[in-house]
Amino acid sequence: TGKFYSGGVGGGEYCVRDCDPASGDSTCGGLVEESYVMLHDSAEACCRAEYQWIDVELCTVRSNQIRLKKYWPDKTNSKCYKDSENPTVDLSVQIFDTASECCKVGIFWLSENECLSASGVTPEVTAGSSKFYVDWERMKCVKDCEGAAPCGGFAHWWEYLYESASACCVKLPQYDSVEECVFA
Repeated sequence: TGKFYSGGVGGGEYCVRDCDPASGDSTCGGLVEESYVMLHDSAEACCRAEYQWIDVELCTVRSNQIRLKKYWPDKTNSKCYKDSENPTVDLSVQIFDTASECCKVGIFWLSENECLSASGVTPEVTAGSSKFYVDWERMKCVKDCEGAAPCGGFAHWWEYLYESASACCVKLPQYDSVEECVFA
């Protein structure tokens, strides 16, 4: 019929088409012979009816075997992946249009810049905010950026960012000058 049915009937995790796999169509799951199998007009309709726990868009693209150019959060490794390059095996995962949105919502315990950097999204990320924050281990003010000093790495979400080095250095009164206070 060319309609879609739950791939779970044949052991799959998304919807497949009612057609002969010998036809060369990779979306075919086999010809349905059982009358109890519910057939749907589209992959999306099948996904909505048969896989409510899976993101409908993710299920639909898997069913149609199309690459999804969106991002998903890998919470174990604290980074976001582009699904078209590294497809998720967890079809219930939330997906996002941009890496930035994925980092902000899906990997919220890192700053957006830390997450984007870990996710391999560059080069616009390496600049950070260019504001300053106190690095309490160094006891110096550092710039929110990756690279050579005065960069101190991307600020964590909990760190207060100052517009200038001099504003940051007010928090470290033991130094006589801004030049001494800033990480070099």
